[in-house]
Amino acid sequence: MLDELINITRLAHREILDVYDTNFDVEIKSDNTPITEADRRAHDVIFEGLSRIDPTIPVLSEEGDIPAFEVRRHWEKYWIVDPLDGTREFTERNDEFTVNIALIERGSPSLGIVGIPTKAVVYSGEVDRAIALCHTHYEVIPISTKQPGDVIRMITSRHYRTTQNQQIIEYLESLGKTVEITIVGSSIKMCHIAEGQADVYVRFGLSNEWDVAAADAVLTAAGGGMYLLNGTRKVYNQSESTLNSAFFACSAQPKEWSHIIEQSGITTDDH
Repeated sequence: MLDELINITRLAHREILDVYDTNFDVEIKSDNTPITEADRRAHDVIFEGLSRIDPTIPVLSEEGDIPAFEVRRHWEKYWIVDPLDGTREFTERNDEFTVNIALIERGSPSLGIVGIPTKAVVYSGEVDRAIALCHTHYEVIPISTKQPGDVIRMITSRHYRTTQNQQIIEYLESLGKTVEITIVGSSIKMCHIAEGQADVYVRFGLSNEWDVAAADAVLTAAGGGMYLLNGTRKVYNQSESTLNSAFFACSAQPKEWSHIIEQSGITTDDH
């Protein structure tokens, strides 16, 4: 299945890059987010490919119809897809956008694929086997997280950095830590943590489950994880809304990060 998923992801890359190299139009959806022809073409390729793998597994895609929770709550296994995560990055042509495909089983990601079209790179994470890989055209490289050191490598969103993020930075600095900030778009952020290039990412702005599920699987397989602010694991498909609560992703020590967030003056139960 992994080889098939990587092939599907690379086909989606091709559709996205075909549009990326043109003077494409940008439309605004009812939720005030942008969409392009690339989103739609990638969705079609992915939906067709997943249906070939197993037509009995439902597909929940940002660009498809979202079934009511009364239907979804009975799904023990389903695909969750963001055909083009980072459409704003795509329209700004900064290359920081991804293709996200995850298999959710009983509320948790068991398998995740994150592809970066402009780099021809695909990350994969098999959670049960704790195997995370970076696939290039030339080699397959095992990846894993690293323990944080005296220099805290914090990764933040290009468009959603908040005052709460600054509170965390100031608290860490009050402890004598040096904080290095890297700004990156889309789910590339969690992949950087998975391959040991960053320690933590804290998200307070709105996001959807399809934005994070694939990278959650990659990061978890690499030794880290994604958590609610109180330190509990994110569980998917729990309500009518597909929106995430505030969360953090880290390379290690989730209880310690939850404590740091709380000590920064942020009430972890309110987000």
